[in-house]
Amino acid sequence: MLKIKKMNTISKNTKINESDVNWEDLEGIGISREELERNGDLECLLNGEKVSVIALHLILLGIEIVMDATLQIVEDNNFQMLEICGIKPERQE
Repeated sequence: MLKIKKMNTISKNTKINESDVNWEDLEGIGISREELERNGDLECLLNGEKVSVIALHLILLGIEIVMDATLQIVEDNNFQMLEICGIKPERQE
């Protein structure tokens, strides 16, 4: 999970203020503000709802990971964190 910022700012229309999100860090794992907006997921994310499935490209401990996942900003101990839920691929028979 990526920490967003301490919960203390709420915008007029969403639970989470867009300026509280570190978009540069999210770009590093393949999450673009522009793409979320284009797909209609930006408002969902900023309201703490799960977004539709997106493709991510992560490098964790030197291991390259490409996966489909849903995203959701959740609260934990007064911090907002990005929860990434991987989608299990369907089996090909």
